[in-house]
Amino acid sequence: MTKKVIYKRLRLLCCLSVLITLWNCKSKDITASEKYADNLTTLKILQEKEIYNIEIDVAYPFVKAATQQVANTLFLSRTGNTANRIDVRGDGYFINIVKDSVKGDLSFMGERRLSGGTYGMNRGIAFEGVPKNLEKSIDKKNNKLEIKFSINQNGEPSEKYDVRLLIFPNNKAEVEITSTFKTFMRYSGTLQLVDEFQ
Repeated sequence: MTKKVIYKRLRLLCCLSVLITLWNCKSKDITASEKYADNLTTLKILQEKEIYNIEIDVAYPFVKAATQQVANTLFLSRTGNTANRIDVRGDGYFINIVKDSVKGDLSFMGERRLSGGTYGMNRGIAFEGVPKNLEKSIDKKNNKLEIKFSINQNGEPSEKYDVRLLIFPNNKAEVEITSTFKTFMRYSGTLQLVDEFQ
């Protein structure tokens, strides 16, 4: 008689633990889908904006092994930076988009690929004006807003940049720039929210 009562209680306990486990799995799934829906809503709001101000925090230059070795040995040791990751926070680098006009001032720490263009004028990446092929789209799979455009370097019509901005729901941003004469550069930064009605 006692064994029957014990086995009944054990079965009841097992059933209860299985139900609790299934309930917890279901609630996590609901939470994940709610977060996805919230992120999608945030991205749609960001897509409808006409003003984007991105402050650049970190530059990721594309460097070759020899350049990396020299940079790490000579002038980047003990700074917390490497040749592949340089903290530029507070140096004032940015990309601004206002309606159909863009302006950007970014550091360039890579290598020049071709001898085209002029040396000494602007060693960084600087552009201002109306870009070509400005496109905004939401990547639902990867949860990000993607903005693409092409624009020329200030004062150098032969230097063209293909710019790709990736903005995430948490206002973090990544910038990828492919250039005609310079090596590929990538940046990360923060989207600064601006009241568009000022």
